[in-house]
Amino acid sequence: MERSNITISPVNELANIETRDMVYRDFLNMLNLEGHHKSYLQRIGFLNSTIDAQMYRSIPKKKIKRRLIANSLKRKYDLAGIPGFFQEEDWCWTFSAPRGFFIPLFDEQKRIQALSIHLDNEYNGITDMWFSSNGKINGTATKNWISKNNITSDTKTVILTDDLLLGNLIKAILNVPIISFSSISNSYQILKAIDNTNIQNIIFTVRSADNQNLDYIINRIFRDLIPLGYNLEIKYVRDYRDIFKDDFLTLYRLDKVA
Repeated sequence: MERSNITISPVNELANIETRDMVYRDFLNMLNLEGHHKSYLQRIGFLNSTIDAQMYRSIPKKKIKRRLIANSLKRKYDLAGIPGFFQEEDWCWTFSAPRGFFIPLFDEQKRIQALSIHLDNEYNGITDMWFSSNGKINGTATKNWISKNNITSDTKTVILTDDLLLGNLIKAILNVPIISFSSISNSYQILKAIDNTNIQNIIFTVRSADNQNLDYIINRIFRDLIPLGYNLEIKYVRDYRDIFKDDFLTLYRLDKVA
C-alpha cells in the first residue's frame, strides 16, 4: 500500500505573525459562540459589539467536528507551526479542545498572535490556558504572549493584570493604558513593553486577594521591577464588573508591593 508522505517534527518552529493571523481568523470564522458563553460574557459586562469585535468563540466538543475543521484548514495552510493544531495517530489533523472558549490575543497591528482558552471550570487553580499543541505529533508550542493597549511615550501610569479577559474588559470599557499577560515567568516582556515611555506607576489589578498566582508574580516579576524605581501597587477587584464603578481608578484600596 502506498503511504502518504507525512512529516513528523518533534519541534515545529512557530509560524510568523502574518500566517498565524490568517489561520486563526479563518479558524475562528468556522466556529460559533455558544449561548452560555455569550451570556457569561454579557453578564460580566461585555457589549455584544465588543464580543463580536474580539472574536470570542466556543471550542467544539465533538471530535469529528474538530477534525473536519482542522482538515479544511489544512487544505489552505501548513498547520505545522500553528500552536494548538496537531495530527492524531491516523495522520488526520485536529486541535486541542479543553472545555471553554477562545480569547484571541491581538498585537498592536490588530493581528491575532495567539489564542488563549478561558476554561468553563477551574482546573488546579487555573482559569486560563494557552492554545498549544506542544508534545503532539506535528504540534507546536506557543509563547507566553502579552497584550498592551493605549501605551505611548507620554504614558505615566499603566494597569497590569494577569487575567486576559479582565484586561480585554478594561480595554473595551475604559481604554486606559494596560498590559495583560498569562503565565509569564519574569519581567522581561513587561519591561520591553514599557521601554521608552514615561511610566512611573504600575497598578497590578487582580480579581481577588486570594489569587493563587499573586505570590509567584510578586516574587518572579515584581522582584525585578522594584529596584528600578517604579511605584508598584496592587488593586483587588472582587468581580469583573467592579471596573464599572466610578471610583475604580481613584478611590480604591492599594497595598504596596513589599
